[in-house]
Amino acid sequence: MLNIDALQQLKSLKKNIEDSKETAQGIVKGSNNRFGFVTLKDGKDIYLSPDEMLKVFPGDEVEIEVQQDSKNKSFGLIEKMIKSELNRFAGKYVIKGNAHFAEVDVPGMSRWIFIPTNKRNKAKEHDFIECKIIQHPFHNGKPQAEVLNVIGDINKPGIERDYVISKHQLESDWDTNSLQQTNSLSEQSLIEQQEGRQDLRDLPFVTIDAASTTDMDDALFVETTDSGWTLKVAIADPTAIIPAGSALENTALRRMTTSYFPDEPLAMLPESISTQLCSILPKVDRLALICEIEIDKQGATGDYKLYEATIHSRAKLSYEEVAAFLETPTDAHVLKVDSNVADILETLSSLTSTLKQWRTDNALVSDDQPDYRLRLNEHHKIAKIDVLEQNAAHTLVGECMIAANRCAADFLNSHSAGGLFVTHAGIRKERQNNVLDVAKTLWADETPENLSEKDNYVALVRLAQQSAQVQTDAPTDNIIPIRTIIARQHERSLFSTVAKPHFGMGLDAYTTFTSPLRKGNDFYVHRLIKKIINAEPTNVLNDNDLEQLQERALRARRAVNEMEQWLKCQYIEPMKGQTLEATVVRMTSAGFQVKLSENGIEGFVSTKAMPVKYSFDPNIMTLTSKSKDQFKLDQVVSVMLDNIDWKRKQIQFTVAAKAEPVESPQAEALTEKS
Repeated sequence: MLNIDALQQLKSLKKNIEDSKETAQGIVKGSNNRFGFVTLKDGKDIYLSPDEMLKVFPGDEVEIEVQQDSKNKSFGLIEKMIKSELNRFAGKYVIKGNAHFAEVDVPGMSRWIFIPTNKRNKAKEHDFIECKIIQHPFHNGKPQAEVLNVIGDINKPGIERDYVISKHQLESDWDTNSLQQTNSLSEQSLIEQQEGRQDLRDLPFVTIDAASTTDMDDALFVETTDSGWTLKVAIADPTAIIPAGSALENTALRRMTTSYFPDEPLAMLPESISTQLCSILPKVDRLALICEIEIDKQGATGDYKLYEATIHSRAKLSYEEVAAFLETPTDAHVLKVDSNVADILETLSSLTSTLKQWRTDNALVSDDQPDYRLRLNEHHKIAKIDVLEQNAAHTLVGECMIAANRCAADFLNSHSAGGLFVTHAGIRKERQNNVLDVAKTLWADETPENLSEKDNYVALVRLAQQSAQVQTDAPTDNIIPIRTIIARQHERSLFSTVAKPHFGMGLDAYTTFTSPLRKGNDFYVHRLIKKIINAEPTNVLNDNDLEQLQERALRARRAVNEMEQWLKCQYIEPMKGQTLEATVVRMTSAGFQVKLSENGIEGFVSTKAMPVKYSFDPNIMTLTSKSKDQFKLDQVVSVMLDNIDWKRKQIQFTVAAKAEPVESPQAEALTEKS
């Protein structure tokens, strides 16, 4: 036996060893291979070997011991499991020999998880399944899962939608309390809320939206004044009949948005509210939050008021109907509306042209981009893809909504200690010097410095816009696509509780409140505005609340994008062997992303399989061979379908024809400089 002195020495030695260890905490990040990393709080990545990765899942928060290998490179050994975020997941049921597994569909996860015999829930091989973790791998490297739900197999109609809803954990059913609350609401509920509101039912408001839209958030009215116009933007008011803190409000803020899946939207609010009681339908009384704005003849917004009202929309018109009328106003009879509505449309057209010109001169206006709508057949597969071009009616509605949202942002900033703003920080910090190098080659001393400042960013974009206008008639091979280069380096827009600049719009502050039937942040801003109007106390979102709202909105968007991408993979598969026209939309050192001209489907062209090597220029974002063949942003190329990575839902193209050299004098100068 060891005596007391020896035990004390052993304890002391053990403590010294522990104290000498370099430990750190961070989040596990997986890779496409078996190894991984732990991202520390300072952003540094520490390598985890495949053996260490067997102990953890991507997203786990862990404590590691940091050691050095023989080449003095850092690697981590898992010491402690702090927290695991992975509880539920979706995947595919696989069988290998007598063992049954879940092939996990989680970013960075490249392993199967064993499913015990009594936890299989009658799942069959290749079924898509929803599971929960019942044993974490930290102690023995052998995780286990239980099948909670069999979603279906690949032949089930609509499996794509069902699967992504499960994978991204979107709510698809209404809880009992929300249903009871919804069922208690009726037209009488609207009548009861009319007291104390301004009565604007005599004004000929008009709603303009897509022909198929039933959840209509807004209606417009305008009249001319001696100094310009008075615009009234009426926004649907679901917060009038949904009490604060109620089950329905909590559900709306959890869902955060209406997810517009191609076949059937997953609504943020029950249909009886979003498409009936609160939708601004024509020929019925509806509750609204009004933003009334004075606008001068130069398009500058002046005084504004926000207040509650009751309106009576005269008509619901489609974008196409309004655009056709604006092109030929003498054909007003085709709209089947009275002369008052026709006059309103003409006045709105004049107003919104002026509003857009003001933004062009004083802020930033983005180029209109075509949208693409997937039309599904009875089997829930793509029948065709429609290209939706923006027209004059889209511009009309868009400018009115932007004007109202600007006023809402100013209102929150002036009257509340905290709000919910939409911010955008412009070009990513790590890419600003690259963009400046390109800009200085084009414009020398005119180039603004410090792109972290909104006004400098705006000045840069205006230079790019002016340059593009001047170069319209120049050969495309001689143009550096600076506007696209800038756009590809942007930060993602974020929510904020304080007013911050929106670089992309060139505004000092911005929020959105014009879609409260479809967007949770707009619903929240409605609630906040009305509390201020009614002199009620307001709450300020904390960082965790803000992060959750942001993540819920992103999760819903990812689900829709994933379903659409899955369907697009199926749709394009029969096109193998066809030559397709596409435009280069993104560049990396490994290749470039293209968008097909006909249907907007995107895919990647890898340079690895090309017969010659290409070097990547991160400034002008080009790939160039020794023979000066080059690929660059906005270039039109011919491609062919090469392969589909079904696990990642990625489409891979090859170039169908040799690209012509597109080297420009400015690009040559930048290449020599770098």
